[in-house]
Amino acid sequence: MDWIKYQLHTTTKYANVIGSILCDIGINGYEITDHVPLNAKEEKQMYTDIPADMGFDDGSSVLTFYTEAPGNKDSTFFSTGSSLRDGKAQDTGKIYTPGEIIEKIQSHITAMQEFIPVPAPLITYSIEDDADWKDKWKENFKPFRIADNIIVKPTWEDIPADASKDDIILQIDPGSAFGTGTHETTKLCLLSLKEYITQQSDILDAGCGSGILAISALLCGARSAFCLDIDPAAVSATLENARINNINPGRIKAFKANILEDKSIITKNHKGLFDIAVANILADVIVLLAGHIGSYIKDGGLFISSGILSEKASEVEEALINNHFQVLSKNTLGEWVSFTALKPGK
Repeated sequence: MDWIKYQLHTTTKYANVIGSILCDIGINGYEITDHVPLNAKEEKQMYTDIPADMGFDDGSSVLTFYTEAPGNKDSTFFSTGSSLRDGKAQDTGKIYTPGEIIEKIQSHITAMQEFIPVPAPLITYSIEDDADWKDKWKENFKPFRIADNIIVKPTWEDIPADASKDDIILQIDPGSAFGTGTHETTKLCLLSLKEYITQQSDILDAGCGSGILAISALLCGARSAFCLDIDPAAVSATLENARINNINPGRIKAFKANILEDKSIITKNHKGLFDIAVANILADVIVLLAGHIGSYIKDGGLFISSGILSEKASEVEEALINNHFQVLSKNTLGEWVSFTALKPGK
């Protein structure tokens, strides 16, 4: 499918002004690229496996957006694109041409210049086939060992030569869902899970992403996994990855829900309580979750939490203790911390 890629070359000072102009003409999805370095706090908050490489800040900024190309049979909207259809021409489904879009942008900039001395950006466009770039990220996702006997392998890669017959091979295709398992927080959760999983373990995964923790638990022998995520793409990815790994559909369920807001989603779809609940999210969410998650865990069950920056660890630990959990262990990997907490019996 063909898309038209537009780029507006401006300065960091006026990037947001240009962005507001794009919104005014109906382009709400655009990306701003610059070389402004992040401070230490911002970089930690990115929560990514790939360190930021900002380069030298030369004051330049580029705004990028996409529209579907005229003539496409499939007009499904992709990523940060904008169909930019003519609202007055709904019957014909008219899509603006590049010339019309550029003229609209230039007209709005001219009007804005009466109030703000915003320089006119250099506007370029090109036609691109999404087949050339939508799977580009796969080149950097290679098989890796996430635990002593668990290898995560993308579906398009071969089993690595150093794999033994005793290794568990977890195949995964994250799609648009976050989570390939390379992040330290995922490793921390999985190592704790492996320590406590039995064949009778029922697992609750709050914020399942691509399902890597839940599926790993099932491959390690857990009886069942119940997964929640606020992103429908994560739910789809989890179920598809379970299928790829030959998980019996009866052993895993996944739902789009916010466990903090929709408390009935679990009780309606799962009988009884869970042996282990796991949440690899962020510290601020775990602090809130600590007051709710206990109602879904058996007495003597565990709450394993991660996604916690070391500077936030004390807040999470305090929240766990205040909500009647007993902290069994605190583990650290890089800048990240995980907790394994026990819900005491009555």
